[in-house]
Amino acid sequence: MTIASHTETSTWRGAESSAYIDARAGSIWAEATTWPALLMTLFITVGGGIKLHYAPMAFGLTSMGGDSTKQLAAKFAGLLGMLLLMSTRARGILSVCLNARFFLVLPVFAFASVFWSQSPSQTLMQASALLLTTLFAIYLYVRFPGDELISFLTVAAAIALLGCAFAVAFFPSIGIDSFQQDAWRGVFSQKNNCAVICVCFLVVGLHYRARHLAGLVLRGTVLFLALLFIVMSASRTGWLITIFAFGVTFGLRLIQRMPWRDRLLFLMVLSIPTGIAILLLAQHFDAFLNLIGKDPTMTQRTVIWLTVLIPIVKHPFLGYGYSAFWLGLTGESANTIFVTGWAENQAQSGYLDVMLQLGLLGLVPLVWMLGRGLTQAARALNPLNTAAIQLATVLLLVLIVENFGESGFLEPINPRWFYSLLALLILEGSRNREEAV
Repeated sequence: MTIASHTETSTWRGAESSAYIDARAGSIWAEATTWPALLMTLFITVGGGIKLHYAPMAFGLTSMGGDSTKQLAAKFAGLLGMLLLMSTRARGILSVCLNARFFLVLPVFAFASVFWSQSPSQTLMQASALLLTTLFAIYLYVRFPGDELISFLTVAAAIALLGCAFAVAFFPSIGIDSFQQDAWRGVFSQKNNCAVICVCFLVVGLHYRARHLAGLVLRGTVLFLALLFIVMSASRTGWLITIFAFGVTFGLRLIQRMPWRDRLLFLMVLSIPTGIAILLLAQHFDAFLNLIGKDPTMTQRTVIWLTVLIPIVKHPFLGYGYSAFWLGLTGESANTIFVTGWAENQAQSGYLDVMLQLGLLGLVPLVWMLGRGLTQAARALNPLNTAAIQLATVLLLVLIVENFGESGFLEPINPRWFYSLLALLILEGSRNREEAV
């Protein structure tokens, strides 16, 4: 497979040369389409809108009743804006889609699930949003090559974080969750969502290469506010994922500087204390949970996981339709709610939620995509790889781990799935570039 240069007609490519990126550095902000693209990225970042009124999920089923008319109108306007932007790079997006068709497999399966969905209208609407989110991720990859994408995402992260700080300072009813020990959530729907998304912002900031004072201020703002909100969210999941993100980021940088023989020796030596740590953690898991302020069920996660296995076994191959399992007291989700006593709208695991929606039909291609990305990510040990490839590697690893305890995969208009797609696109592009050399 050959790789084309960055043009309007053919844009499936890996990371461009540093000289090319440097030549264009800063120019993207002088282009008219950059700002609408930034607005649409922020639209995805906040999940399609900022909720002005919150209630504890355990007190009612309103969270599963669907969006209001105003929320639907806002999401429709956002999706329409994304569609208009994508039309300006239609040929480049088509080139990527033709060369990496597997990126469209999951949206296609989501649409197909209309035929067995518990709620066909819900499935059709959300599958459309999933497809547009996927295509918009491809649009950004095409539109901003290499380090330009990091610069773009860093600015988006800074704006979102400043919005979070503004909400906490001036609209605490929105920015602070009084139902969860006054945890900070900013413009996001829940403290765990806030923490995990801020971890993504933190990773972006760590890989942004500032070339001037304004860049240093931008990077410092993202790193400071992201860490502040992770801490103030009081999300233990966010704290653990942050430690993991730092470990992966700086661990990769350390290994990259070593000759390959030293790397092998280092990894072999590192495996010993890592194995011991995992063994000790398994033996004293309850004590560890108590240390970080978690109960043995990890806030009902283990109960929910066991409960959703029953409906999964009933429909293991096709699931209940994309975005059509969690319907409150309607359908199979009612049994889960009665057992757990929680009005949950997710399985607290991205992998289990994919099984609930699309069964093995969805899980197998998802795992294949992630495995394909990890294979390419292993090549990030190459010191010649760009910052974009290093960023994609860390993001992918973080989100794979995070989805064991939270649901983010295949969520339409969701920043975690959006970042996963961007990471996979960057890594796939680097794979094709290497094959063409």
